[in-house]
Amino acid sequence: MKNFINNLLRKTGYQISKFDVAPYVFRNKLKSFLDENVPRGKILDIGSAQWNYPKEHFKNVTTLDLRPPADVIGSIMNLPFGDESFDCIVCLETLEHVEDPLKAMREAYRVLKPGGKFIGSAPFAYGLHGEEYGDYWRFTRQCWEKLLMKNLKNVSIEPYAGKTLAPMGYLVVGTK
Repeated sequence: MKNFINNLLRKTGYQISKFDVAPYVFRNKLKSFLDENVPRGKILDIGSAQWNYPKEHFKNVTTLDLRPPADVIGSIMNLPFGDESFDCIVCLETLEHVEDPLKAMREAYRVLKPGGKFIGSAPFAYGLHGEEYGDYWRFTRQCWEKLLMKNLKNVSIEPYAGKTLAPMGYLVVGTK
């Protein structure tokens, strides 16, 4: 139904998802995961959108997104930061919205300091969302392994929510 209404509204530039204020069911899991994994130091929150938990709960956080209220307006596809600039990169529910997640991850590795942590999540068994800026991918455990194992060590890939064989998504962490 949402897609049908979105198609009708597309001419106006509005979509149901812009007005859908239902909270993500996994936000509490994400908060706990961040509390356990975010190190001290300079943190980049990529794709922060309207969710301010990292900025409100950790020191020295720079947010990046395609539009305000982010600190830096920009894209993960071409991060406007120097090499090895951050001790931690948080990239939650963002990679499914980029056309080339491999290029996006190369950019994330580029700005991550040696010994820095990458913390991410992306959906697997989850419906379309964020259609106004694209929803291209779903990430399996094997996909995360390909994205992370080449450049990170101590990688952890945990399913969250949903069913055992079809989790809603995965929470990942690894060290450069």
